[in-house]
Amino acid sequence: MTTPPQQQPPVPGQPAPGQPPQPPQAPLTAPGQAPAAPAKKGIKVPRLVISIVVLIVLAGVGWYLSRDDALNAKTGDCLHQKGANDLAIVKCDSSDANFKVLGRVEDKTESETNADDICAQWDATTATYWEGKSGQKGTVLCLQAK
Repeated sequence: MTTPPQQQPPVPGQPAPGQPPQPPQAPLTAPGQAPAAPAKKGIKVPRLVISIVVLIVLAGVGWYLSRDDALNAKTGDCLHQKGANDLAIVKCDSSDANFKVLGRVEDKTESETNADDICAQWDATTATYWEGKSGQKGTVLCLQAK
């Protein structure tokens, strides 16, 4: 007669022989306590860094959109008249070039622009253009028609 094989007691945490493995159980919590939140993965980016990046991007967009404004014109640049009171910087060999900047005069009010001698040092001046806020000082461009 043969003796049946002896069964080993199950090892804690291991499934009994012939049974499928069980998925891991969530840790138990005391009554009235919320279960612990799972650990978050990934990089945490502070709000300050995000704010700084957004400001830099907005400043870059603002510069890009205003880079051809007449206020940025230097002596020797050429301008195209887009509207009654709207000039934009263009290449001097462009067919759109209407004026050449002969000089700039800073810190002048709009009424000072109309003075006959504001651009007197540039004899070839045929037009003046003032840009700034009404009632405040701005910049005068002394222009020669092309």
